[in-house]
Amino acid sequence: MKKILAFTFLVLIGCSEKEPEAVKLIDFGAVKSISAALLIEKAIPLETDTTALLSEFLMVKYDKDGFFVMNYDRPTGIQHFSKEGKYLGMVAEIGEAPGQVLRIKNFRLFEDVVQVSSGMGNSLEIYSFDKSGELLNTIPYPINAFAFYQVSEEEVWFYSSYNMVAGDHRLFVADGEGEVKKKLLPNDFNEKMLPFDEQAFFEGDDAVLFRESFKTSVYELSEGDSLKEVYKFDFGSTTVPDRYWEMEGFPGFEMISKQGFSNLNFLQETEKYLLADVVTQQERVRKRELYIWNKESGKEFKLEIDEEEQGYFESPIGIEGDQLVFIAYAPYLVRNSETLNLSPDAKSALTSVTEDSNPVIIYAKIPE
Repeated sequence: MKKILAFTFLVLIGCSEKEPEAVKLIDFGAVKSISAALLIEKAIPLETDTTALLSEFLMVKYDKDGFFVMNYDRPTGIQHFSKEGKYLGMVAEIGEAPGQVLRIKNFRLFEDVVQVSSGMGNSLEIYSFDKSGELLNTIPYPINAFAFYQVSEEEVWFYSSYNMVAGDHRLFVADGEGEVKKKLLPNDFNEKMLPFDEQAFFEGDDAVLFRESFKTSVYELSEGDSLKEVYKFDFGSTTVPDRYWEMEGFPGFEMISKQGFSNLNFLQETEKYLLADVVTQQERVRKRELYIWNKESGKEFKLEIDEEEQGYFESPIGIEGDQLVFIAYAPYLVRNSETLNLSPDAKSALTSVTEDSNPVIIYAKIPE
């Protein structure tokens, strides 16, 4: 009898254990495509100022205090705009004067601070500015990295991409005072592979999402300084093959360019939605598709963005409620003004926009 009771007790314990969450597999080719003629419900032109003109290629972050925008090409600093689009000035100005930075690799918003990474060689610094542009402090790190994400006062993640010069690992966890605590993802591929200066960390649903160029998996940064795979994309014939990781930089890129390859360009997850910006390229032909999964209904679909006719949907920067948020290069909006699907408020907001205007923040309704 005792043996039977013991066996029953063990069975109950086993049944009460929480099943591990399964990785969501996304067969990208099988996902239904729908019209990309989204209703633009709101438009916020960023105030045009001759000292703050912005290009087409931008790095953008936003929060309750407005939009923070930096040119990728020839940046002068980070331009701050209010939630209504009013120009508020420069944060982290590039220069050699006190309170300036020599260069900006990347930047993030953390609580009420704008954090900027800057550096060369095997070290970098994280500069913290208040939103008026005043330098608060600088913390050095013995890391060569492109991307970073501060999770808390005691935890900062860095990513160096496929760059052997950066060290024997490509993902690092450090504290808030400049000390590296853990290294992940060994650099175990061909040492002549080209590094990619791209974003690696994205906003998740009460989590931080992480992905690498040409990889198909999306991870969450987990407790205990580890990664938890949560999504895996199947791109079919445009999946980068295993042999690529053993090839040298230029021959490898030529090989996948001829074959065609898909890459996760941007990610964001909320309680209700997952958004993935997928760019597929084959030689000189490029295609952009936005994948959306409604986690409540289970519905998933993708929008194919025509760069000529819908270039204003090329640069997603987030999700707010049931709206996709984009930063749109003004000429795209002006050239396609006759075909835009606009609410009355958005149409009114765009009346003063010309091809010489700064970009516009647009909010488009997610199809149900």
